[in-house]
Amino acid sequence: MSSTPRTDVTEVADYAALLARRWWIIAVSAMLGVALSALAVVYLPEVYTAEATVLVTATDQNTRDDQVNLETEAGRVRSAEVLRKVRQSLGTDAGTADLAERLSVTAPQDSGLLDIRFEGPTPAEASEGANAFATVYLTARRARVDQRYRKQIRALQDQISSLSAQLKAVPEDNADQRQFFNGQLQSFSSKLADIQIEAVGVTVGEVIDQATPPTKAAFPNPVMFLPAGLLVGLMLGVAGAVLADRSDKQVRAATDLRRVLGVEVLLNLPSSRRTVALGLESARSRVGQRFHELCHGIAARLGGGPANQVVLVTAASEGRGAGIVAVNLAAALARTGSDVMLVSADLGSPVSGELLGVDDTPGLSEVLLGTSTLAQAETRASMPPSLRVIPRGAVTEQVVDMLQGERMARMIDSLRDRCRYIVVQAPPTTSGADAQALAQHADLVLMVVEVPRTRYTDIREGIRQLDQVGAEILGSVVIPSQVAESAARATGAHGADPAKNGSVGADEDGLGTTMIPAVKDELPGPPK
Repeated sequence: MSSTPRTDVTEVADYAALLARRWWIIAVSAMLGVALSALAVVYLPEVYTAEATVLVTATDQNTRDDQVNLETEAGRVRSAEVLRKVRQSLGTDAGTADLAERLSVTAPQDSGLLDIRFEGPTPAEASEGANAFATVYLTARRARVDQRYRKQIRALQDQISSLSAQLKAVPEDNADQRQFFNGQLQSFSSKLADIQIEAVGVTVGEVIDQATPPTKAAFPNPVMFLPAGLLVGLMLGVAGAVLADRSDKQVRAATDLRRVLGVEVLLNLPSSRRTVALGLESARSRVGQRFHELCHGIAARLGGGPANQVVLVTAASEGRGAGIVAVNLAAALARTGSDVMLVSADLGSPVSGELLGVDDTPGLSEVLLGTSTLAQAETRASMPPSLRVIPRGAVTEQVVDMLQGERMARMIDSLRDRCRYIVVQAPPTTSGADAQALAQHADLVLMVVEVPRTRYTDIREGIRQLDQVGAEILGSVVIPSQVAESAARATGAHGADPAKNGSVGADEDGLGTTMIPAVKDELPGPPK
């Protein structure tokens, strides 16, 4: 297992869990968005929009009405000439740029219409502005058409005047030439008459729908502002939740281990009424069954290894987590009929003794000091009675430095000869190098993570320590932060006097009795 974060894409479920965990940021942001949009509706100046509709017709006999380029005509409505004349018509002090910002022109497809909208601070100003633009546009369009016809008429009149002058210069006896010029004069005169008639009858369009003062403001619109404020608030809330989660130094969920650290999660016990204070869980309980799943997974992983193997359970932070997991794992292994020894090597933690109902004396401390043998230190748990335990001992302060020594290594080797599985509850990796030293003698290591107590940096540092000694880290066990009351819960649930060395008793599942002989061998060699 590497401490390097994974580079694959975070699953949707991970993001959903992240957002659910930071729901209050999203909720607060959404409420702020709605509140700000409501304030905007109340305090922003009102803007009214009026609309006038203009029908645009063709001004050329060779062009149909549906062939008029309405996009071009819409641009002419926004032209500087029209803006200037509208400003004069309204008698306003606003500049042409301001009028252009308040104007919008659209051309519905295949309609021949222009919708001219104008914004104003009052309904009257909005309608007056829209009507003024419609009227000025049509007037300007009429002026352009009249100018075009005047140019055509003037050109024909010039042609007729020129032909008349040429006709006067032709001698009376030149009948052919005079006939030619007379024909030309008649042709041009006919064209002139047609154009003059066309100019009188041409139409440039009309206002088919006058703008009326609107009854309500178009801006700010509560129907648009409030949902928009909610949407913006939600978007900002999601972004804030993601940023808050990325900057959080503590692990909040098992998905964070996979997403941020790439750590495999073997068992995840989300926070609930059942997991708020874990103890020695019953084999028939839901949480107990989860520990049994973990037990079977570890047994399958160790199946191809040596006959007797050591599983080290450590934690990435101070707390009761490693002891709780070690006890439940050892109990689950013992319930399968395996010969299991639990070694309480975390000399500062009384958790295993409290949960299993065993006395600390004699224990590991006395074995390391040479004042007791393994047989004398070994005891049995009250539940399950098939589980053998070496408690931490009473004189822990005197042997705190001996966990990393040769005598501890020899003791673990000696236990390998007597037990199928040895579960070692090690100190947390944050308390020193004890867990690192013990990991050298273990076949597999489990890292316990209490959320939200554990920090990312502590996990990375713990993994680094274990990687340095080549320990095989099987994965992590994620549990909620445990409180001291869990000991009272465990004692109350299983309260029974501990069965000492070589005791016989029924296991907690009622599957019969189990007798396992006590270890009688001493650990060779007293400490020097």
